[in-house]
Order: sequence, then C-alpha cells, then structure tokens
Amino acid sequence: MKNPFSNAVVVLLAWMRMRRYPGLFSLSDALMQVDRVVLPARFHHRFAAAALRRQARIEREPDGVWRIDLPVHGLVFFWREQPTPNLWYLIEQEFDERNPHCYTTAPIKLTHESLIVDVGACEGLFAFRAAKKGMAKRVICFEPLAEMAELIRRGAEANGVRHLIDVETVAVTRKSGQVSFAITEGADRGCIDMDRTGARQIPAVSIDEYLSSRGIQLRPCDLLKIDAEGADMDVLIGAERVISEIGPQIAVTTYHKDAHCGQMVDWLRAKQPNYRMRLKGFSFWTGKPHPVLLQAAR
Repeated sequence: MKNPFSNAVVVLLAWMRMRRYPGLFSLSDALMQVDRVVLPARFHHRFAAAALRRQARIEREPDGVWRIDLPVHGLVFFWREQPTPNLWYLIEQEFDERNPHCYTTAPIKLTHESLIVDVGACEGLFAFRAAKKGMAKRVICFEPLAEMAELIRRGAEANGVRHLIDVETVAVTRKSGQVSFAITEGADRGCIDMDRTGARQIPAVSIDEYLSSRGIQLRPCDLLKIDAEGADMDVLIGAERVISEIGPQIAVTTYHKDAHCGQMVDWLRAKQPNYRMRLKGFSFWTGKPHPVLLQAAR
C-alpha cells in the first residue's frame, strides 16, 4: 500500500539533494505527474485503463502476439503478453511531454539528420516514432531479448520504416564480451545480473567498441537513449570516448538503482563539461520514488 506522506517526504528530500546542481532539477520538473507518486495506484490505474481503451485498438494475431494500433499517432507496435492498463504508461511516455519519461523534451533536439542509438529498445515504439515522424535518419536498436528484438523488426515492417531501423540482439554494457542476463517477470523484463541463479550468458558490446567496429561517428545532434534496466551507468561508461570527444545528446533513465542519479550527473559533468543537463520527475512504479530521466545536450 502506497503511503502518500512518506512518498511526499522522499520526493522532497531527493529534490533538495539534487539542488546542489544549479539548474538541473527545477521544482516544476520535480513535480511532473507527482500525483501518481503520492496518490493510491487505483486512481491512476483507472485513468490508464480508460485511456488505453480510448486511444488503442488491440487485436490478437494468429501466433498469439498482440497488435497495438494507435490511430491518433499513425503507429503500431506488438506485445507478447495480455495487455493491461499499465501498457498505457509505455504509450503515454512517447507522446505526452508532461510525462517525465518522455525522452524528446528540451534540451533534446532531433532532426531528420539525427542518428539515434536506442539502448533497451523494448517493443520499439520510440524507434518507430522517431523514424516515421522525421526525428531521425536512422535508429540502431539494442534489445538483448530475442523475442522482443523480433517484435521490433515486425513493428518496423508494419510501420513502413524497416529500412531506417537496425536491430542488434545483444546487451550493452561497459565492455564487450559475455554477460549474465536474467529473465524477470513481464513481457519486456530482463537485466544484466552477475549473481542471479539461472542467469544465462549472452553477448554484450560497449557503445564505443560497437561504433568503432562499424565505422560510425556520432555527432552532437545524435542521441544516445538508454533504458537498460539497471545497467544504465555501465552503458554510459562504455560510451566514455564518444561522450568525452563528441558529446552526443543523452536521455538516460535514473530510477533503476538508488545511487544512479547522482553518479550519472557527476560522471557526465566530469567527462563532458559542455553538457546542459535536465532531470525530470519521480517514479511511481518503484518501491521508493526515484528521479526518472536525465537528459544532456551541448
């Protein structure tokens, strides 16, 4: 059961701690959708259920995969599990700038010439939107779960953007090689975990080594988008060269681990002093509220 008072205190204290970085975490950004953080889940659950019914057409394909059509946005994606109201939040974060998880708010600025490196592409909706709406000339999606990677390819075909999207079925971390990867509950859940019993070995790459091996040169107008289920800091470390030398735009989730937010801010400030950074929102879906998203651009 969510405790509104204790969550409000956690939010206030976390915001005050991050105030040591001038201009990083405004009060208005800290309060984005804060009602979801402090109010009981049943309130926003009802809203999500109604919004999903209103804005999505959901059909089951012959192979059991669910097709989610979003007529208002002219996009479609595929999902493996029975859709629930929680799916609405995944959709909302792509199109509503009031959602702190929205990757493309200021200071991020994308054009039809941008290249996006999408680490943790999940179902691919962000990639489809970017490719179809003229926000990128190319999107490289990294998704270690083969089942989800196949849904990205399928969705890219359905959206008519397969020629703009590359899908790499590997994990991304600080160094190329093999990592232990644990499958957790949910259609989109998996994480790098060196200690979990039953974790399987999968191939992994670092961003720096991947880009170098492919002859890809990022620019400040390109975007490194990261939602790596707890490996987010390792992904940044594995992109140290390109961040230090080039300074591409970054949108990285900060809620998976307690220490990540402060660590990421300090690390990015040290590696690329020219970054302008913005921190947004607090998570309502985690046991304790954490800042949601860190954005950086030169």
